[in-house]
Amino acid sequence: MRKILLLGLAFLLASATAFAQSRVVTGTVTSGEDGLPIPGASVVVKGTTVGTATDLDGNFSLNVPQGNNTLVFSFVGTEMQEVNIGNRSQVNVVLQPDTRSLEEVIVTGYGTQPKREVTGAVSSVKGELIENLPMQSFDRALQGRAAGVQVRSANGLPGGAVNIRIRGVGSITAGNEPLFIVDGVQLNNAGNASFTQDNPLAFLNPNDIESMEILKDAASAAIYGSQAANGVVIITTKKGKQGKARFEFNAFAGETQPMKILDVLGGDEWYTMRRDGLINAGVGNPQANALNAMGRLPGNWQELGADGLDAIGLGLPTFDWQRQLMGRGRLQNYELNVSGGDDKTTFFISGSYNVQESSFRPVDFERGTFRTALTHKANDRLTLETNINLSTITQNSPFAIDGAFLGNPAFSSSTVLPHNAIFNEDGSYNTNIAGVLNQNVALVNDFNSGTTTTNSIVGNAIANYKILDNLTYRGLVGVDYRMLTENRYRDPRTPDGAGVRGRATAANDWRTRFITTHTLNWNKTFNNVHNLTALVGFEFVSETREGLNAEAIGFPTFQFRYIDSGATPEFVGGFWTGYRRQGVFANANYNYKEKYLFTATARYDGSSRFGANTQYGIFPSVRAGWNIAMEDFLKDSETITDLKLRASWGQSGNDQIGNFAARGLYGAPTAGNYAGNAGIRPTSLANLDLGWETNETVNLGLDFGFFSNRVTGSVDLFDQRTKNLLLNQPILWTNGFSSIANNVGELMNRGVEFEVSTVNIDRSGFSWRTSFNFTYIRNEVISLYDDLDFLPANPGIAVGQPVGNPAFPGDQAPGSHFFAEYAGVNPATGRPMWLDAAGNRTYQPIAADRVYFGSNLAPIYGGLSNTFRYKGFELTAFFTYEYGAVVTDGQYSFMREAGTRLALNTLREVVDRQWTSPGDMTDIPRNVGNSNGGNEVRSQGRNFGTAGLLNADFIRLAQLQFGYSFNPSTLRSLGLTRARVYAQGMNLWTYSNYPGYDPEFVGAGTGQLPIVKSYQIGVQLGF
Repeated sequence: MRKILLLGLAFLLASATAFAQSRVVTGTVTSGEDGLPIPGASVVVKGTTVGTATDLDGNFSLNVPQGNNTLVFSFVGTEMQEVNIGNRSQVNVVLQPDTRSLEEVIVTGYGTQPKREVTGAVSSVKGELIENLPMQSFDRALQGRAAGVQVRSANGLPGGAVNIRIRGVGSITAGNEPLFIVDGVQLNNAGNASFTQDNPLAFLNPNDIESMEILKDAASAAIYGSQAANGVVIITTKKGKQGKARFEFNAFAGETQPMKILDVLGGDEWYTMRRDGLINAGVGNPQANALNAMGRLPGNWQELGADGLDAIGLGLPTFDWQRQLMGRGRLQNYELNVSGGDDKTTFFISGSYNVQESSFRPVDFERGTFRTALTHKANDRLTLETNINLSTITQNSPFAIDGAFLGNPAFSSSTVLPHNAIFNEDGSYNTNIAGVLNQNVALVNDFNSGTTTTNSIVGNAIANYKILDNLTYRGLVGVDYRMLTENRYRDPRTPDGAGVRGRATAANDWRTRFITTHTLNWNKTFNNVHNLTALVGFEFVSETREGLNAEAIGFPTFQFRYIDSGATPEFVGGFWTGYRRQGVFANANYNYKEKYLFTATARYDGSSRFGANTQYGIFPSVRAGWNIAMEDFLKDSETITDLKLRASWGQSGNDQIGNFAARGLYGAPTAGNYAGNAGIRPTSLANLDLGWETNETVNLGLDFGFFSNRVTGSVDLFDQRTKNLLLNQPILWTNGFSSIANNVGELMNRGVEFEVSTVNIDRSGFSWRTSFNFTYIRNEVISLYDDLDFLPANPGIAVGQPVGNPAFPGDQAPGSHFFAEYAGVNPATGRPMWLDAAGNRTYQPIAADRVYFGSNLAPIYGGLSNTFRYKGFELTAFFTYEYGAVVTDGQYSFMREAGTRLALNTLREVVDRQWTSPGDMTDIPRNVGNSNGGNEVRSQGRNFGTAGLLNADFIRLAQLQFGYSFNPSTLRSLGLTRARVYAQGMNLWTYSNYPGYDPEFVGAGTGQLPIVKSYQIGVQLGF
């Protein structure tokens, strides 16, 4: 018994001693980036193998042996931290992001690559840079964010088309659109709406984007072959991360406002201008003629005399049509997402609602989205993924969105004669409108209606299977599906519907793109210094598009607005089209100690759009890089942190032409009727040798980082040649056709890109960071067919001259401006003058006097961002700029005429500047009314030649945001992990001498809705 008691006592003493030699330490590990708990973080007692990992809430509990007071905390993507715990039993640790590791990985063709190994011209835009911008599509948000990427809105329609060019205009007729890829699904970004502008890229909520990579040189993009001639934009969306479910709520609301209200003449001022112009033209009874043009000539005008008629004209009222049709609009956005998962499955689910009105009623945009991303690790070798994006968009449209239409609010609101009343005294619309614009545009847009609804699905299913430890198979099946449903109604209470008792039109358009990609990825390291990766793959793309449309007239009342209520069907139509692509590709990367980098890529692609003899093309590329900063003579440098020299050469293809451009087609005569019978006829001539338009680029680049990467950036020089241009070449009429599609000519884009980011100040809780990018591009036609100096049908396309920027996908690139050069106004007579071929002034220039005068493509553009942070406060100011574009603005040209051709309103500054007496020095000629003769021989019109050209340079404060983020430790008691409030303004200020609505537009400018400025307040919550 005594032995048992002794043994028990010994055991108790040993247990007590063991307990005294260890203690339990608990705590929480959170992220310094967002304040959220970090699950799976490693907690180890320094110098031992004793350790644990944090749970889903970031909590840990660890028995720490006696005499050990240091814990080591680590997690992937964060900086390791050692903590001396002393006598504490609870330790909370914040792990800061490892900025070096975070900037390592860049998404490239069919995979990722460490940034230090990237040898092509690639720009990256992170999702947080475009977060909460009130823009309906992510392509618009790219403006000014990356060198070499030029972005302009085609007009101010919310959710409308956006014009994006990567390193200039690379084709004349074969399309200049980059390839957009969302999570491996290659998108078709051509808008198909008939009654408005739609942007297919608006299906995705920009706040769901993790990052965007822009592949700019042919060597980087060559692995995408036939689709990559105009660059590639790769969008990676947000994915779930391991840990407990995290919810984020984001909302902002505000209003839109017109960027500018044009300063136009009032009723009495317009009368004075027209009367004086008629006097100058020597027209009899100028007062009577002026009042007659305004619909205010009384029946007894001959009895009143000049003074009496003047009294009527000078007493005419003024009505503000612009402010009637333009105004403030609402802007709202609401989002909720949840993400999380465990070691087997992660998820990200989000939903959003967005609505925005433009400055012109009734234009608006309404979108709802739902997105889910799931990743499941089935076993150690097989991982399954899926990404599904659903969206529905409804756009209300005005009578017209561009052009000199009477019912176009953007055109007519500033040009309708201002003495016309908008409403009658009883509040009804005035229908007695005088002048060329003789319809009440407010009534037209109030009573008529038009809607476009777009439902889209963009999604994929992915399988990753690890065949060997260093060999992985990846298979992707994706779909890009879009259905447009459009309805338009011309009300019988308006001039366009009155004669037929209402007119309704309906259209449906379906586009389905299917893609499947299969790759094998292999990697191997030899002797820890030779690193080799290889990729081979196959890809197939099939796209079809079909549509139906119909129209009916004769409706019982204006409340019935769908075609099934129409008494008389007017027409019915339909179409189908489609194409296919397939290709195989291979890529190999080799580096020696990550210092010397080499990449070779080749793709063999086929497109059904080309002739049977030339459907396939091969697109090779090579790249090399030298990480100079890793050499022994620099690796310990405190000044040079990063220095990498890059060089690349590559080719990529362009097949953005009609689906059947190479085929001999037949079409039906009018209404399919030939002499009372069904019939067809040849409509185009086949070219079995029609092949690829090829982009060949040489790129030299230098990446740099100085002073511990407080200054980072890159410089790129490039020479890009587009060869075998796809053009319509004239042929003899004896062939039965006027032209045939052929591969002829060459186009060049040569330039320099510069990007730099600096940490100007970072101390005592205050930081100031700057990012700046600059691009200069010289665009030039090198050659055309048959040794021509210019295209006969378009002399603006000429050897040695730049081409212009086409507005929409499928449009032919406009040429350089080819006009007689304007020489100003003769100060003695007020007549406009031009220069002839010999450089002498003339009043009547001829075709031989024309000169080339630039294009609408800005050769210089970029962006500048400054961000200031102090503790929880943040201020961001972001500017964009363009220089060197020369444009024609049809809206301004109409108004510059000042009534000399048509009875339209004009700008006050034009009238104030026009010549009135000998000695006046101005660019606006004397006003001679609408006379074609009179007491002087007329010159050409006011806008003839380069007189109508405008400088479109601008600097714009595109974004100004002020926000405050609450301290995460303060929020935990409220159950929140994040809380941020902010106020933001967009397009608040523009420095430009542009006389029209706005210098940022692409197209004719006539009646195009301008973009808006906006103000928002918002809140972001995490819980």
